[in-house]
Amino acid sequence: MAHRNRGRGLRFGWKSAAVLLAACVAGGAGAGAAGGGPARAAAAGSAAGRTRAGFRDGGSGNWPAYLNGPAHSSFSPSQRAITPADVGRLRVRWRFRGRVRVRRGQPRPGFLASPVVVGGAIYIGADTGWFYKISVRTGAVLARRFIGYQPPKTCAPRGFVATATVAVDHATGFRTVYVDAADGYLYALRATNLSPLWRSLIARPSRTVSDYFQWSSPTVAGGRIYVGVSSNCDHPLVPGGLVSFDQATGARLASFTTLPPGILGGSVWSSAAVGPTGDVYVTTGNPAPGTFEPAYSDSIVRLDPQALRPLAAFAVPSAQVIRDGDFGASATMFGRYVGACDKNGIFYALTDVTLRLVWSRRVGARAGSGVSTCAAAAVYDGRSLYLSGDGITIRGHRYRGSIQRVDPATGGLIWATGLPNGVIGTPTLDGAGVLAVGTYDYSHTPNAIYLVDAATGRILRTLSRGSENFAQTVFADGELFTANGTGLTAWGLRSRRAGRPGRTGR
Repeated sequence: MAHRNRGRGLRFGWKSAAVLLAACVAGGAGAGAAGGGPARAAAAGSAAGRTRAGFRDGGSGNWPAYLNGPAHSSFSPSQRAITPADVGRLRVRWRFRGRVRVRRGQPRPGFLASPVVVGGAIYIGADTGWFYKISVRTGAVLARRFIGYQPPKTCAPRGFVATATVAVDHATGFRTVYVDAADGYLYALRATNLSPLWRSLIARPSRTVSDYFQWSSPTVAGGRIYVGVSSNCDHPLVPGGLVSFDQATGARLASFTTLPPGILGGSVWSSAAVGPTGDVYVTTGNPAPGTFEPAYSDSIVRLDPQALRPLAAFAVPSAQVIRDGDFGASATMFGRYVGACDKNGIFYALTDVTLRLVWSRRVGARAGSGVSTCAAAAVYDGRSLYLSGDGITIRGHRYRGSIQRVDPATGGLIWATGLPNGVIGTPTLDGAGVLAVGTYDYSHTPNAIYLVDAATGRILRTLSRGSENFAQTVFADGELFTANGTGLTAWGLRSRRAGRPGRTGR
């Protein structure tokens, strides 16, 4: 899955990858990052935004990881403050833009990584290479650390794309932030002030070409951290796979390679899911053109959590394989099943043990010359599965994108709502039945975040028009948090008796 740049946006097109995963660590030092020395940190008391008065406190609730945890449900049942009836009262409480670029080749301010919310703070990495801890209440920067970015070489410049995970280190009992960065390292940072605890090499990027890049977000489960290995934009390709690390020490524990030595491709762009028994599930990319040994490419693979040994695998049927048919979407666990959408536009639902196909459903068009098709993970609320993608026909009308509700046992359609642009970032669902769906496309219609009634599929409100939405919108602490090219924004429910809100700070 090549992530080609159009302006400063992501472009998804053709791809593949090479050599043993062990060779990932051999190469030159990552350019544009904080170098081989310690990352720079700064505690910051300056406010990124000012609180608007008159907003209702909607209760507490964390969102600690990408897709809200190892099962990848993207569902927050405790968040019930924002209801379908109340979305009209959502107002911007504050907006945070982040530090401007000051270095040659540094990406512009903005966010591709998703926010995580724990203990009244937001943790998020910016395109510019800065990582922030931000107050939920005020938008003030509580701490920041410059970790780095990849300057333009054979791919466009990129900073953080991976979303952090905040989890308790059971060896110390303290909250720790785990995030993989553009310099090829996995970092453990103190949640209090973002000071470093350890860093471990995933794959060192070259100084001269854009090879390795961390698209995959870290998954923390059972005292281990799982991180995918992939290329930047496939110029050049790299060997793909998955690596595990000890949560307490950062020691490298095991690795899985998608393809045999010397065969290119099979990147793990997505983030690993973990099932109820601890088994790990990864989705993989396609091999290089002309490869006759597909191994575990273009597949959903179940791995032993200790040795990352393959236990079962499902490969896309040969009749449905397309030229750029990776699984760009992360796997979602739902009941006795696991599933993900391939870039051929088809979602595959499998049994979680044997990975036998139970049902499949076309969600979008095959990957073509435009933005990628099915790259969003499914949303699961315990009763229904919500799927999103790009081009589809609904009741005779052609749409560039959609959100659909289906029966998780059969794949039967309950409702489908067309959108004017395609969806790449995964939607989010709160406990009151509001779906947040962001679009990422290149068309005459501005991209936006749509709030949708999960019961009926009706669009309730449109937010944040004009910026591509790759990051996942988050329901936490009774509020809604969006992140895109315009910045990180907190949306709160304005009290019916409140006066006119104040100006938004930056």
